[in-house]
Amino acid sequence: MPTLTISRPHAVAGLAWIKEGWRLFKLAPIPWTGMTALVFLVLMALGMLPVAGGVLVHALSPFIVAGYLAASQGGDRGEPVTFVYLGAGWREGRGALLIIGVAYMLATLLTFKLVGFLTGGDLEALLRQMQNPGALTPEEAERMLSTAMPALGLGTLLFAPLLMATWFSPGLVLFERFPPGRAMWWSLWACAVNWRPILYYSLILGLAGVVAVLIPFGLGLLVFVPWTLTSTYAAYRDIFVPVEAPVE
Repeated sequence: MPTLTISRPHAVAGLAWIKEGWRLFKLAPIPWTGMTALVFLVLMALGMLPVAGGVLVHALSPFIVAGYLAASQGGDRGEPVTFVYLGAGWREGRGALLIIGVAYMLATLLTFKLVGFLTGGDLEALLRQMQNPGALTPEEAERMLSTAMPALGLGTLLFAPLLMATWFSPGLVLFERFPPGRAMWWSLWACAVNWRPILYYSLILGLAGVVAVLIPFGLGLLVFVPWTLTSTYAAYRDIFVPVEAPVE
């Protein structure tokens, strides 16, 4: 019976994940961008719902990741990449993914509240304002800068373990049938022991993300988002390695 172990590749593996993710994207660029456009439209529609919109977006994020990972696996096996893969999380591991989504949502809300309590800055408002700095008056910009650094610094510190715990957990639920708590713990631990390649990966992909955002009409994001998730699949396959248990 196969078991799973966590490998510890060298730092340069981060670049290999990005290259492998790009290879998977190039196998079916039109389906990947089409799937991403559909996801964007759904998320935008949900985000317009009062109160419940933001809750639903956070709660459904593991299902979206699971769909992209399933599509990456299909493409890697030579199967056609289709929109059907987006429903993979609803067909397998629905309950566990929902628990991960709710945990992510609650932890995000708690982080925003804690940052506001400790620094006096509204992290959610700061993030919105940073998206459109030209709309700020000089007084608002000065006030934002006075609270931005402490709030963003603490927010980054608190969000890091949350992102680590949820990065690979949809894949562990979908591919390995892990329960949600175990999946989040394994994801957190895998990221912690592989911080070097993950840091390398994040820095390179972050630069690519900056370029993608600068491309008009969101066209860059239609490539960058699936590339991020196909490279996540590459990282998953490199880090979580099946091991055959010894036969007695």
